[in-house]
Amino acid sequence: MTLLKKPKYQFVVFLLIFLIVNLLQSNYTDLFEDEAYYWVWSKNLAFGYFDHPPLVTLWIKIGTFFFDGELGLRFFSTISFSFMLIIIWQTIDYKEKWNYVWLYFLLISSVALLQVFGFITTPDTPLFLFAAVFLYAYKQFLKENNWFNTLFLGLAMAGLLYSKYHGILLIIFTLLSNFKLLKNGKFWYASIFGFILFTPHLYWQYVNDFPTFIYHLKERTSKIYRFEYTIMHFVNQIAIVGITFPIIYKAFYKQQITSIFDRSLKYIVYGFIIFFLFSSFKTRTQAQWTGLILIPLVILTFPYFIQHQNDRKWLIRLGTAQLVIILIARLFMANENISPVKLEPHIAKIWIPELKEKTKGKPIVFVDSYQNASLYAFYTGIKTHSYSILKSRKSQYDLIDFEDKMQNKNLYVVGKRLINSPFLIKQKSRSHSRPYTDIYGFPVKNYSTFQKVKCIIENDKLKMNSGEKLNFQFKFINTYSKNINFDNVKFIGVFQDPKNIIITKVPIHISNLKLLRAREEIIFDASITVPKIYEKNNISFRVALEFYEMLEGYQGNKTPVEIINKSSSQ
Repeated sequence: MTLLKKPKYQFVVFLLIFLIVNLLQSNYTDLFEDEAYYWVWSKNLAFGYFDHPPLVTLWIKIGTFFFDGELGLRFFSTISFSFMLIIIWQTIDYKEKWNYVWLYFLLISSVALLQVFGFITTPDTPLFLFAAVFLYAYKQFLKENNWFNTLFLGLAMAGLLYSKYHGILLIIFTLLSNFKLLKNGKFWYASIFGFILFTPHLYWQYVNDFPTFIYHLKERTSKIYRFEYTIMHFVNQIAIVGITFPIIYKAFYKQQITSIFDRSLKYIVYGFIIFFLFSSFKTRTQAQWTGLILIPLVILTFPYFIQHQNDRKWLIRLGTAQLVIILIARLFMANENISPVKLEPHIAKIWIPELKEKTKGKPIVFVDSYQNASLYAFYTGIKTHSYSILKSRKSQYDLIDFEDKMQNKNLYVVGKRLINSPFLIKQKSRSHSRPYTDIYGFPVKNYSTFQKVKCIIENDKLKMNSGEKLNFQFKFINTYSKNINFDNVKFIGVFQDPKNIIITKVPIHISNLKLLRAREEIIFDASITVPKIYEKNNISFRVALEFYEMLEGYQGNKTPVEIINKSSSQ
């Protein structure tokens, strides 16, 4: 007991408590759907992936060396969270901090989102660690910009970018807080070093035709702005902190800026909130997107609560209440039998056994659901694939060889959009307005697809007359090292609006269809009957393939359309 009176031993004890709780949570809580998706990535280590940079897969790979199941997938995340707490503590440069070790861990416990990333594995998990590393490295660099601190800062920058792309915002807002860095040669060396470390990922993007950037800039379906997006942005800033938000944001606002480093922390918090406020005018923002503000909040407010006794008392009251709420929520997540509602980790164990029974344990191609494909593979060990369609989005399944592993197999095709197929199961969802989703599907013998071929219309623009026949040509590129025939596929012409939403679609007739040799390219002569189009501007047309009634895929490029005699909407 004498040892526990020493602050450093107190710190170790609290840290071990956090670690043990997070390890238990990792082991007894079923996966969130995105975690299963990242687990699929980790089966094929690379310098990049469709959605994010690669560091999350390294976290998973390390953990699975030690444990199987959920604990293996999350093990290194719990370790990195503990390292993050140590680094944040080291970054706080306040002489009386060792007298308030308990307050530091109460403050950490009082921040809701940090508790989630104490055990789950997503790209935000390494991002939080490297955000802490970056701030610590930057503080050391400001004290002494020697070569060690210079390279350390560059390493931290690379770690941010390898974790998640918007880690660059942390660097940008830090730079905005201190323009003198631009005159500091060592800062430029740090940036160049970080860039060099990041070049393997950029090269991966290059050899894969920049899939991440093309998706975000061209293929992603835009949403019509709703005022609720902006309202929810501010709600999220409350939610990521929790019920302690009044006292924590008050402390942040009142805490004096006493150094260049403190100013950078203020810029980071305000910068993230303002940046994603503007993003909310275009799309729905997610709570974790501003999650990085939590580290500056902790670093800035901890000394404030030491100095201000009345506010510290409020933090203790609210923080204790929040800790109780979080512990109860953790128990609910770990055990669905005591939870009053079905949470996301509980849902998979309900529908997966039902679907396995209905599909007789055969491999499954999931249409438009990379999460379901990943969860099903994790919990059954059965091979799956996710087929991407225009009504949704591409995923990592479009880049790796999952399609190849399904060829010539007897399997099931399932999906919520296959409404003309037999009903299979009702899948529990997280939506309160629509608690269940109907899942449809059908068996396929000797499954054969070639979803990665390309159908390229080389015209700059297509001029069309509604109701009339249009003749056009497109280049069909067989990207496979095998011959392909067209027995099980339809060619579909798809019209889309500027937000990539499908307006209408029509069958395409091809006059010179034939078996194609491996890697062969051919110009197909095609025709459609132009449908009535009521949209006025920025319409596009593309060729798509539909296998086994699985809806239209991403084979064709978008070509602008000019409707010469637009149909009246009357």
